[in-house]
Amino acid sequence: MSVKALIALGVASFASAGEGEQTTLTMSDFQRVLRTSLDTELSKIIDGSQSTKQPKASDSRSLHTKGRSNVRRRTVVQDSDQLQDDRISPSLSTELVWDDLMQHAWDTARTIKRNKKSCLSVTEHPLEAHPFPFLICTQGRKEEGSDNFEHVLSLFGQTSDESLLLSSSHSESCSVMTTTAFQAYQTLENYEGSHNLVAVPLLDISKIHAGTVDEVSSPGWSVPYHEPQDHPSNSMSSTKNETEAMNEWERMIVVDFVPGVGGMKEESELLDVVNSMMGDIQDMGEVGWLKSLGKEQAEEFLVDESLLAVPALSDMFSLTSSLRSIRISDERSSGKNSRIAFWEESLKKGIESDHACSEMFSTLFVKPRAGYYGYDLVLNPSDGPPPQEYESSAANPACVTSLIAALSTHPYVLSVKANFPIYHGWHVAQKLDSY
Repeated sequence: MSVKALIALGVASFASAGEGEQTTLTMSDFQRVLRTSLDTELSKIIDGSQSTKQPKASDSRSLHTKGRSNVRRRTVVQDSDQLQDDRISPSLSTELVWDDLMQHAWDTARTIKRNKKSCLSVTEHPLEAHPFPFLICTQGRKEEGSDNFEHVLSLFGQTSDESLLLSSSHSESCSVMTTTAFQAYQTLENYEGSHNLVAVPLLDISKIHAGTVDEVSSPGWSVPYHEPQDHPSNSMSSTKNETEAMNEWERMIVVDFVPGVGGMKEESELLDVVNSMMGDIQDMGEVGWLKSLGKEQAEEFLVDESLLAVPALSDMFSLTSSLRSIRISDERSSGKNSRIAFWEESLKKGIESDHACSEMFSTLFVKPRAGYYGYDLVLNPSDGPPPQEYESSAANPACVTSLIAALSTHPYVLSVKANFPIYHGWHVAQKLDSY
């Protein structure tokens, strides 16, 4: 198989292989195996009526995971060609959106690599592509005594430690494993088994747990921000007690690693990986900020050579890249799809902004999880950010929302969710919503 052929591949080309009926992995099949926020996002995109108004928030904490300068670096100007935004879609369908998202996932899987300076970057050579998480399924009734899961592992040269079995039945087995787009295509191309073999990269938005974005945008979850008080009050009013109660629980983003990345032996190994991830996210945010500037303004800022091939976060994230040209006639949003606008604004006011959410990144506190297969990012330090750093802290909802989007794009990430105490968080949110 030639590299040229791989570059030309689309979603349909990657659908499935085998001697049985050739079927693509539909959105319903994908969601049946993985229950994610995809349904919710698609509904809001189709509806186009999601408000882009951000709720007010309050504070931020965490320990340094990485000492890193947030000063804009100077060297060579990055080209800032903008994607065309002129496709009009009078009748938007779920199938259209699904196809665009899947195409974006494949394009990302075959074009993202890690360069010599340890930055994620774009390549035109598929053989250089970085491994990505893929959903692999075999479809067809199992033969007596056969193990479809072990057979699939062998096809991809993987072991059980390098994969995650999601479901197994008499007619279908599905697992997540980390491989390259080139290997996935090559395996499908050469497969001659009696079952259908399906392989698709995990969509970034499908890595985000259902309800997570709504939770971090809600008043009950918002990271507390402590306003300085010149005259402390001794009042024990119910309002004060409720505010204090709201600040008791830690606001955390829970991240799980893809198979093959987790399971470190030392905490220092996990922190090295997290530091690398946070560096990747900040680099993509910086490139996105530079691309958002006008030509004359952009010429005043120069970036390090190592960032020349780094993609912008808004180009990596599917809902602001592959779908950015979708427009629906909607008087409430002046013809612009308001859900996509919500994500664009979150990135623009968050990690791709001038402040780059620097206070949030400089105060992240990392909690390794059992077995080092994931970690928690704690976002509300007990002391809170200085007043002048509010906008760049986790108290800014756009910073948290864009962080979740950025994490979902990373090839090391399997899933992202936010914690929300079942009773306490619900109680506080109910109180706040009633005011």
